[in-house]
Amino acid sequence: MGRICKILVVEDNESIREFLQSLFDDEGYEIAVVSGGEEMRRAFVGESFDVALIDVTLPGAEDGFALAELARGTGCGVILVTGDTRHFDRIEASGHPYLLKPFRIERLLDLVTQLIRGSDCITGGQRRRR
Repeated sequence: MGRICKILVVEDNESIREFLQSLFDDEGYEIAVVSGGEEMRRAFVGESFDVALIDVTLPGAEDGFALAELARGTGCGVILVTGDTRHFDRIEASGHPYLLKPFRIERLLDLVTQLIRGSDCITGGQRRRR
């Protein structure tokens, strides 16, 4: 049996962080939430994640695009998220899957499943069915 997938959410909006934490927890994933780049860097110390869901517009020196490259460098799958359509061209050019806020929960869960396909981890839904 595989290990449970680990997801890192990088989101500066507290209510969205709480919602996503609850969603992924209910789906059976291991979940960590952080509000920005410094916290994300600390989360990756001694820890590995299968998927990082990263808001493009974050406070601080690093935006979500820079953090996505950091996550990709660790072998982590990346999903970019934004509510600001001015970032659309740059998001598309990044090559990462993305979601525009507001997004459908089913689409988010589908993207996570696509990113972990072929890995040694199992999705929350797979864990529940066992």
